Parts: sequence; structure tokens; C-alpha cells
Amino acid sequence: MDTKTVFSQVQQMGQEWIKLVTEQTSRFTAALAEAEKFEKQGVAQAVSAVDEAGRVAKEAINAGEQFTAQWRKAVTETAQRTLELLNPRA
Repeated sequence: MDTKTVFSQVQQMGQEWIKLVTEQTSRFTAALAEAEKFEKQGVAQAVSAVDEAGRVAKEAINAGEQFTAQWRKAVTETAQRTLELLNPRA
């Protein structure tokens, strides 16, 4: 094999190697883009879950506030009626 043929084959191998590296880089870039898409979906779902949890927590707080207000009213009315029974005004 002469030097020209060897050089030509080495040059061909180099071109093939660059082609393979370019293809792999493209695939890797596409995989990263896909991962970014999934990451964005995950973040959106997490934000939505946090918003929903906040909404549920607010509803629970409001319900608790209403319950304790009704309880205080009932206790106050009961205490008032008890006093009226113990101290009748004739």
C-alpha cells in the first residue's frame, strides 16, 4: 500500500468519525430537549399541586373558623340560658 492510499484511508476514517460524533451530538441534544420538556411538565404539575394544596388549606382554615364561630355562639347562648334558668326574673 502506498502512502497516498494510506493517507486517503486515514482521511476517510477521520470523516466517518466526525460524522459519527456529529450524529451522536445531535441525538444527545435531542435527548436533552426531551428532558427539558419533561422537566417543564413536572414543574408545571408541581406548581399546580402547590396551588391546589394552598386552596384546600384555605378552605380548611375557613371551615375551621366557621366551626369555632358557631361553637362560641352555641356555648354563649347555652351559658346565657343557664343563667336565665338559675336566676329567673319574675
